[in-house]
Amino acid sequence: MDQSHCNVSKKTRLAAPPGSGPRSLMFNPVFSNIAVVSLEMTAQVWLIRRNIEDGNFEGLGDPVSVLPEKWPSESAEEKQFNHGRWASDAVWSPDGKFLYAAARLHNSISIFEVQVSTVEGASSEPVEIEGLKLVQRVPTDGITPRCLTMTDCGEFILVAHQHSHDISSFQRNASDGSMVFIDRLEVPNAACVKLIPPEQL
Repeated sequence: MDQSHCNVSKKTRLAAPPGSGPRSLMFNPVFSNIAVVSLEMTAQVWLIRRNIEDGNFEGLGDPVSVLPEKWPSESAEEKQFNHGRWASDAVWSPDGKFLYAAARLHNSISIFEVQVSTVEGASSEPVEIEGLKLVQRVPTDGITPRCLTMTDCGEFILVAHQHSHDISSFQRNASDGSMVFIDRLEVPNAACVKLIPPEQL
């Protein structure tokens, strides 16, 4: 991007897996060269790495599913909708250690811990991101979780349910990344939820 003239030009391209349907991209708040891509049509999340020197992206391992194995069953109603695969939002915890990814037809949030290793002799990036490890999968207590948002402090997560017309709230444990349901607020066609600081109201 040429900031002096506000011009944007394509420099390079990273191809997502065929048929995966990349939906959104969100950078890790701590590991600034790491981002997650939500793959809507394959119900996966994919870590990618940005080269700090030239800005180019590369995939970091294979995409990870947000669904349980062998779900849905052959007789399940969800099977007729893209074989049950329909991911939505993915958000990082403020400390960059955990990733929360929603699956719409499964109506759940998968919680992943970022796996890191120490790089000896490194000065700018002392750790290397190795991948994601599933630590918990939680029902969202609603239908079609379309949007997730987390408070700046990282203690609470809000989930907008498009087809049950509500927003669910969860409390998060910062130590292990787990979360528990708190309450629900009725909101017609809840498709997006955002938090606005009081000073901006």
